[in-house]
Amino acid sequence: MAVPSKFKVFANRLFGSFKNTEKVEANRSALQNEFNEFLAYSSSDELKRYRELSKWFKSGEYQKVKAELKRLTYKGSSEFNIEKEFLALAKSKNVKKYLKKGGDITPAVSRYLELKAKVESPEFQNRKKYLLSKNKFEQSEAYSKLTEYQKLHNSDKIKWFLGLENDSSKFNELKEWKLEFSDDFDSSAIDRQKWLTKFFWGDALLNKNYSFTTDKQNYTNKNFELKDSVLRIVTRKEKSEGLGWDTKFGFVPKTYNYTSGVINTGHVLRLKEGRVEAKIRLSCIPGVTHAFYLVGNSVLPEIDILIKTDSKPNSFTGAYYTQTSNGKISKNVSRIGGVKCSQNFYILGVEWNSNYIVWSINETPYKVERNITPDIPMYLVFASSVNSKIDDSKLPAYMEIDWVRCWSPVK
Repeated sequence: MAVPSKFKVFANRLFGSFKNTEKVEANRSALQNEFNEFLAYSSSDELKRYRELSKWFKSGEYQKVKAELKRLTYKGSSEFNIEKEFLALAKSKNVKKYLKKGGDITPAVSRYLELKAKVESPEFQNRKKYLLSKNKFEQSEAYSKLTEYQKLHNSDKIKWFLGLENDSSKFNELKEWKLEFSDDFDSSAIDRQKWLTKFFWGDALLNKNYSFTTDKQNYTNKNFELKDSVLRIVTRKEKSEGLGWDTKFGFVPKTYNYTSGVINTGHVLRLKEGRVEAKIRLSCIPGVTHAFYLVGNSVLPEIDILIKTDSKPNSFTGAYYTQTSNGKISKNVSRIGGVKCSQNFYILGVEWNSNYIVWSINETPYKVERNITPDIPMYLVFASSVNSKIDDSKLPAYMEIDWVRCWSPVK
């Protein structure tokens, strides 16, 4: 895990300097596609053949064949000797007499006729032509293999593959992470195998939604919209009956004036270390809070990948909440500007291990902290709420989630 310097993340926050969302996604898609192509080609028949030919080429076998064929001539060959004998017999008296007048077939005539059949056969003529040729190597199987090897060796595909194979650092980031969880929200409804549409403990203890008695909104299963592969958590002005958690009286009925939604992965995904990201766009309305965070079985620690509590449309906040030894809450909060949260989608994420936590926007780190609460399995939560007086005419408010990804490090 690469940990940026404090100065670097401070500079990124100060100047609001980060990459363009569309370019980040385009670059990632291109890299993933190239990696997939690399993996597919690594098991291809063409590469297998190239490796076989490369091994054969390095053995120098073709040079031995070339040298042997260079020494191979017509003169001194068995074919040469056969033709020499044939021509000698053709000049003999017995054969000349036979060819002119016919008669008895003597042993010499018999041998002549045998040799004549051989010499005039296509096989003999082709062999003679081959032995007399100056390009015997070019007619060999070794030459065909050499040509095939050179063609493959000089092909753009092989050069591309070998270049990446010899310097595979290009794909290091992809190789270092194992995708554990993802959702592109491309179905018509929330995937209930992946998401609880209530707080984890509400599902575990009550199998019901609940809020807190201090909340202004009631969390329901109806405050979600799925359209064009984007999940919307919707905060509305409407009265709703629900359960509220009271620290003194426990769960009590309460009437709320607003509704909203919460989703989490507490039942299916918890990571002690890893990397999580989501592509998000928000309605920046005074009085509405949007949150994307990590939490375990206890209230703390909590890693806020995103907390948006104000109306300023040009900044996001990341935070780390822990509990000190004397029971007090310690918080470390950082803000990055330069965003247009109501207009654009941004890729917000956190990467953490037992030593550090790094916050990022569009792959640009803007906050880094030491992890003082390691080895705690944490799950994802997305939620919107009403935190103060609000102009009801501005509602509904939306937290739009295009996709979510979670990775664990490859050990």
